Amino acid sequence: MNYNSVFKEEIISYIEYKKSNGYSFKSEIVKLKNFDKYLVENNIKEKKLTKELVISFIDSHKARSKTVTLAAYASLIRQFALYLCRIEIDAYIIPINYYSAKRNFIPYIYTNDEMESIFTAIKEKYSNNNIRKKKQVYLIFKLLFGTGMRISEVLNLKCKNIDYEKNSLKIEDTKNRCDRLIIISNKLIKELQDYNKEYNNGFEYFFENRINTKYTAGDFYSIFRKIIFKAKIMHFDNGPRVHDIRHTFAVNSYRNAIKKGLDINNYVVTLGVYMGHKTISSTYKYLHLTVEYYPNLKEKIENIIKLEKEIDYEDL
Repeated sequence: MNYNSVFKEEIISYIEYKKSNGYSFKSEIVKLKNFDKYLVENNIKEKKLTKELVISFIDSHKARSKTVTLAAYASLIRQFALYLCRIEIDAYIIPINYYSAKRNFIPYIYTNDEMESIFTAIKEKYSNNNIRKKKQVYLIFKLLFGTGMRISEVLNLKCKNIDYEKNSLKIEDTKNRCDRLIIISNKLIKELQDYNKEYNNGFEYFFENRINTKYTAGDFYSIFRKIIFKAKIMHFDNGPRVHDIRHTFAVNSYRNAIKKGLDINNYVVTLGVYMGHKTISSTYKYLHLTVEYYPNLKEKIENIIKLEKEIDYEDL
């Protein structure tokens, strides 16, 4: 990727620095390219990162970006500014909470009936002339509902990382840059194995489209919208989203664990590892949702954590 602004050398060296420290830095590179373009368009010639420049750049995204995106830009430019200061270039360091990414919305939790209607919609949506696509969409939803994987993790699943004898999936290149192993049911592993034998012919990724490239998250979101529409599940500005299936998995996992009388404090650790959370606090947040949707379980949960009304679920 080419850079043309007064900070082009520093942007390139900063990206190399972050990658050398193990960061994938994919979305950040796109944002830095936008920053570079902004500097060129506004004819910035002085190699100095002023407060006015930082604020005006971030604010330039307000019209088309959500609060969480503005916060992401602010965080990135803050880190870049810190880097500039270390190499003795004058740079304004924006305060950590200048743009807040906190949200008050509660994730959508699918009911069992809605989950059944989704799988019925998949069967009705695709004709017998497109059996492969039907099975792909069916298995992607099965993995999402049955494992709580992120959609990016499902779409990035490689054929070589499925162990049919041990019922395991190796998840690579995750959001928190930490590979993990998850175990799935006998039924689901058998369905994956049958699909693999019938349709995968030396493919790298388990789910590849008709031109033999993996699906993008955008590709699947388009499919998702059509399926929930056919399933007669109302869609609003805040959802339901594909990511809400992950929230649904976690809440149902807690509900089932409580019903079985399992030690929830121990279960939090197990579930967090399974879902690939970076910190245990992320996993604890799902207890709040469990109370929200299953108030009869409140008494068994509220002694474990202090229940709060506003929780940020965006990074879970």
